[in-house]
Amino acid sequence: MLLCCQALPRPDYAHVRPVFETVFREYGLPLAIRTDNGPPFASVAAGGLSPLAVWWIKLGIQPERIEPGHPEQNGRHERMHLTLKQECCCPPAATVAAQQLRFDAFGSTFNLQRPHQALGLQPPAAFYRPSPRPYPARVEDPLYAADAAIRRVRSNGEIRWRGKLVFLSEALIGEAVAISETLVGYEVHFGPITLGNLDAKGERMIRPGERTLNRGSVTHPPG
Repeated sequence: MLLCCQALPRPDYAHVRPVFETVFREYGLPLAIRTDNGPPFASVAAGGLSPLAVWWIKLGIQPERIEPGHPEQNGRHERMHLTLKQECCCPPAATVAAQQLRFDAFGSTFNLQRPHQALGLQPPAAFYRPSPRPYPARVEDPLYAADAAIRRVRSNGEIRWRGKLVFLSEALIGEAVAISETLVGYEVHFGPITLGNLDAKGERMIRPGERTLNRGSVTHPPG
């Protein structure tokens, strides 16, 4: 079911979030959203989090990202996207308003008329049901274990830990993160997302995939 197809001047957080909010208010919240690794859905910051993904997590939505270079892992969406481009964007309309009219017509046909082989040649509207999870009146911080240490990320993306400032991510400015003790040290989380582990001195966060070398230097994961 294609819930929304919106023409936007720019696909950035400021323009995309209001569209998602309208959809969530009308159709309810999903449990997860699968995307590629590009903006505005993801970033190269800790946990791959972007401001949009941070907001989703606070709404109880799990971001699911395909592996880079593997669009087949989101094949149903990519197939729809190909058809959308062919029917609505080759060439694009002269104005955003005219493009939106094309998208609206495509969405109606896709949902109500077009038969889908995976659905026994029925249209998606024959099976779709709204989510039972309503959009909340207030977006709260993630819930953390009672024994976790909670820190609020500062305006420069840092937290204070044991008297030292540790950089996490600018995408998390103003957000509450949790630090939990494990068998190998301290692990930093935002909601269900593991951001990394604090080093032995508590001076920096080592992200998953980083490899500590001699004299305290590290190598970073690809991308």
